[in-house]
Amino acid sequence: MRKYLLIIVLFLGFTQLMKSQDSLSVQSFGKENVVGRWIEVERTEGEKTKAAGEFPDTYIFRDNMVFHKGEAAEGVIVFNITGKYEMEGDFITIYYNNYLLNRANRMKPKKILFKVLSVSDDEMHIVVKDYDYEYKMLLNKQSQ
Repeated sequence: MRKYLLIIVLFLGFTQLMKSQDSLSVQSFGKENVVGRWIEVERTEGEKTKAAGEFPDTYIFRDNMVFHKGEAAEGVIVFNITGKYEMEGDFITIYYNNYLLNRANRMKPKKILFKVLSVSDDEMHIVVKDYDYEYKMLLNKQSQ
């Protein structure tokens, strides 16, 4: 009986150790992992995955917590969103104003939420929550 109790206690202790290691990896994720220019490679909506088109979206995260999103076309990026971002845990929250809307609605800040699933020096897998819309994206870091 003691043998079984010892095995159960060791198993539970090992499980807690594994969970604590997972949370450390989330805590180690920081601004230095995100800062730079990221290009959309593919987007997965439900079961359907599609590659980025001829002019993929470009996401720029700057050191001063400023965010830009635009579309690259023939060497020029046309920005359609500019705002600020915050990082907490494995979430990147982006706040911006949409100046293309009428005056009454443009001053209400909008929010996009990126949940970072994994990040390396040149690749980031995220889940994007934009209003009630959710999809996965693969971004590649553009070398500068």
